[in-house]
Amino acid sequence: MSQAARSGGHEVPGCHGGLENLDEEHDYWIEEIEGEIPADLNGTFIRNGPGRQRIGGLPYGHWFDGDGMLSVFSLAGGRARFRNRYVRTPKYLAETQAQAVRFRGFGTQIPGGWWKNAFRLPPSPANTSVVYHAGHLLALNEGGLPWEVDAESLETLGEFDYDGGLFGRTFSAHGKIHPKSGDYVNFGSGSVRRGLHPPQPCINLFRIDASGRVAASNRVVIDRFPFCHDFALSDRYGIFFVGSIVFGNMGRFLLGLNSISDLIRFDGDLPMKIIVVDLERLEVVRQFETAPGAIIHFGNAFEEGDGIVIDGMFAGEFEANDSLADVFNPQSTFGGGTYNRYRLNLKTGSVVSERVTDTESEFPTFNPRFTGSRQTWTYTACSIPNGADSFFNGFQKIDFDGNSRLVTLPPGCYGSEPVFAPRTGSASEDDGYLLELVYDAWQHRSELQIVRAEDPLDLIGRLRLPHHLPHQFHGIFVPERSAA
Repeated sequence: MSQAARSGGHEVPGCHGGLENLDEEHDYWIEEIEGEIPADLNGTFIRNGPGRQRIGGLPYGHWFDGDGMLSVFSLAGGRARFRNRYVRTPKYLAETQAQAVRFRGFGTQIPGGWWKNAFRLPPSPANTSVVYHAGHLLALNEGGLPWEVDAESLETLGEFDYDGGLFGRTFSAHGKIHPKSGDYVNFGSGSVRRGLHPPQPCINLFRIDASGRVAASNRVVIDRFPFCHDFALSDRYGIFFVGSIVFGNMGRFLLGLNSISDLIRFDGDLPMKIIVVDLERLEVVRQFETAPGAIIHFGNAFEEGDGIVIDGMFAGEFEANDSLADVFNPQSTFGGGTYNRYRLNLKTGSVVSERVTDTESEFPTFNPRFTGSRQTWTYTACSIPNGADSFFNGFQKIDFDGNSRLVTLPPGCYGSEPVFAPRTGSASEDDGYLLELVYDAWQHRSELQIVRAEDPLDLIGRLRLPHHLPHQFHGIFVPERSAA
């Protein structure tokens, strides 16, 4: 989409400045505040995503390959402290010292030809999401094990495998904390060899109890190596959609001839499979099959009668991968999918799907207290046609029936995943605030916007940073950790 849109006689800048590096690490109290920080907003807002997309002046081969950088807003007593710090993975340390690509990535090849890449697997850049559970702050990326970061100093402590409980397997960026049990449920894609048969793709499943111990693990063999980025969690079940995004001849990747991104494609003839897993034993309860497609990110899920209701962002293709592999191209656009709802009947095996809203959406969030229970409100980032829609340029609060309160950002301003933060002492589902990080391309600066969740048109405070924050992926709000 062209970025030649104009506002007030001036060409509107696109989103791509928000992909430039932030190489400096900061620690300061935010002084430039318009409006206020509510006195009943107390906790820590943590985001993770690629902090740099270039090394030695050259871009990585994919947005997924930038090094993970935590951005932390500590909020208490009407004040806010900002800190950012890179996760010190071996990749980050080696490439920082060399100022050159030293590792393969999802779409990045080491310069020098196939022999420089052959049989070298990409390490985790720890750049996708973050979780705080059982006293551990973990930076996540499904390309490997999680990385633990000290919650106070943000110092990198190293890879974390729950005292060997992950068996060296990959661990996804989208685990879920069960609000009733306190268990943390997560998964990772892998393979399993049985006898003399070739390795078969599988999903490794893990349930970690509230003390941080792996209480259960299992694996589910599937018929394709999945681009399985997220899953849904109801009260009793984990629900996995194995979609139509598939990997081609991975032998070419192992030989160093292609990156993973080169080989990924959407197969419009391959139905989605839905696997329902019992959370107690991590065993398959029932499998379903539905129309081709993929769910990249899920909203909430809950049980109703004999079935399960699941919200997710549906993609009917994967052309977005071209933009993700060429992020600095002015013609690259980053959009969303379709907000769909699936109803599974565990007795009959039927699957019914419907579209919840026509607004192009991604990054669905909701009040995490309602995980696994029927929620009224969901919040999504939106791509809204306004002449400057190369990235998410709005967000919405949408009720269960699809009625939306839509907020459109000014042209040249680009948003992110809206994260719900409960008000201290909150009672109702939307009694709190939405935290929305906005990049202002006119000034090449970012700000944290605090919006009243009950009415997202009520912008309460704008916390302006003296620099930009690169576009990031996911974040959390931790009420028990504040700026003290």
